[in-house]
Amino acid sequence: MKALFHAVFWTVATFIVSGCTTVGPDFVSPSPELPKEFKSAEQNSSTEVLSRWWEKLNDSTLNALVERALKQNKEIAIAAAKNESFMAQLGIANANFFPQLSAGASASTQQLSTTTSNRSSSFNSHATTYGLGLSMSQYEIDFWGKYARAEESAKAALLASSYAQQLVRSSVVANVVSTYNTLLSQHVLLENAHKNRLLAQQIASISQAKWNQGVGSYGDVLQAGASADEASSKISPIEAKIAALQILLSTLSGEFPKEFVMRKGYLSLPSIEIPAGIPSTLLKRRPDILAAESSWHAANASIGVAKAAYFPSFSLTGILGLQSAELTKLLESPSSMWQIVPSVTLPIFTAGRIEGEVNMAKARTKEAELQYEQTLLVAFGEVENALKERQTLLAEGNALASAQKKYIQAESISKAEYENGKTAYLPLLILRQSLLTNENQLVLNEEAKRQNFVMLCKALGGGWEE
Repeated sequence: MKALFHAVFWTVATFIVSGCTTVGPDFVSPSPELPKEFKSAEQNSSTEVLSRWWEKLNDSTLNALVERALKQNKEIAIAAAKNESFMAQLGIANANFFPQLSAGASASTQQLSTTTSNRSSSFNSHATTYGLGLSMSQYEIDFWGKYARAEESAKAALLASSYAQQLVRSSVVANVVSTYNTLLSQHVLLENAHKNRLLAQQIASISQAKWNQGVGSYGDVLQAGASADEASSKISPIEAKIAALQILLSTLSGEFPKEFVMRKGYLSLPSIEIPAGIPSTLLKRRPDILAAESSWHAANASIGVAKAAYFPSFSLTGILGLQSAELTKLLESPSSMWQIVPSVTLPIFTAGRIEGEVNMAKARTKEAELQYEQTLLVAFGEVENALKERQTLLAEGNALASAQKKYIQAESISKAEYENGKTAYLPLLILRQSLLTNENQLVLNEEAKRQNFVMLCKALGGGWEE
């Protein structure tokens, strides 16, 4: 019992002196000076648009694709696996706070020389020893907080990894929505391309008929035929793009390539509210900004780990067990034995190695700080660009919608005049081609507004749970 008391005493004393002081700078969360508002920000709005923002597009097919990607996407799975490795590293860092114990049993026998001088007549040349006990390998007391800083760094690194995982999820969602938007518009453009080919072929037929009747020029026939061929040539590239987009959607969903059944029509994007107070919202939500801050914290803590090498290291080695020359007496009290070996090591000459490690840790911390600042600047730039582009796209869409109304009115008048025999059929066909061109421009404008919505929500840090 006395041996056990001494062992416990030394262990408790070790934990008391552990962490007496912690060297290295403490990390202070940054409070950057942020603009009060973006130049292009809108007023009287809500942040609700950021929560599961893709559902604002009111498309059940898209919602199902996003949910499937969140469950099956391989990039998300890779990020999750990487996060588990950081969790394991934190466990390793925590283990340094505790002594490493191992149990062992031994039996040794030896034959000594009987001709050595100074041996009594009762000397037994054959000796057997049995042992059973616990041993503690060299355990370094965390007197200067080296292990505390290592744990702090591992926790911050794990947090950075978690935010990076959220960033991957956000990017995957954005890619799924963006790809789906393009796929929708390409289906509409394909349908219009077939309509345009039919119109071009009708115009070519009319031009040929007029030439056969001696009206017009052969140049008109050639031009109309070329336009029909050109209209036909635009179909295959759209079909190829649709196939590529379907493959990309399958990959994002973690599946082998397959064809997606798309809904008919192309719904306009609902009115979108832009969050007010964007700077504070952005700083709190964007996972890349939070990841950069956590990486900065992890690097800062590593300075303390490096600085601890300047100071003496205190360590313990110990044994607690039983030892006897007779196996039958091994478990008896007189067979108990223990050993505690405290030691101290002080670096005298390291040829600048410790200073180099400290300077390297400081340099990496400065790099992480600058990376955080750069991430912040890029984030604000992305939001500003998205807001500005949104205003441009809205103005462009309004102009195209106004033009469409005029084309529809003109087409209605031309159709009535043709049916009343006032005009020929050819001008009506040409007008319908112009109307199709305008519709294609509207489709592309609608796609651009949807993609801008994706970019803006991603830039504001939407699409993940805090």
